[in-house]
Amino acid sequence: MKRLGTALHVVQNKLIVQSEEIVGRGVGIPRGSSWVVDQKRTRVGKVFDIFGPVNRPYIIVLPNKGMDAAAHIGKKLYIDEAPGRDRKWKK
Repeated sequence: MKRLGTALHVVQNKLIVQSEEIVGRGVGIPRGSSWVVDQKRTRVGKVFDIFGPVNRPYIIVLPNKGMDAAAHIGKKLYIDEAPGRDRKWKK
């Protein structure tokens, strides 16, 4: 699990997350459609879009159906780094 950032707002049923400070090259910016989880590894949703400054971007998370996005405001969210299909395609 890699820390994504803190959930700030809900806009049109999408969660706005301010990411952690990105230090270094190629570190910290999640891929689109990456799974976003909470501290208990419960899936909250997927990365929908990224915008804002390069060193601390904002990330829009599209919540899963039936998930109350407002319940996560002020909480830390994470990117699930479980092994998936990406490892098969990187050869």
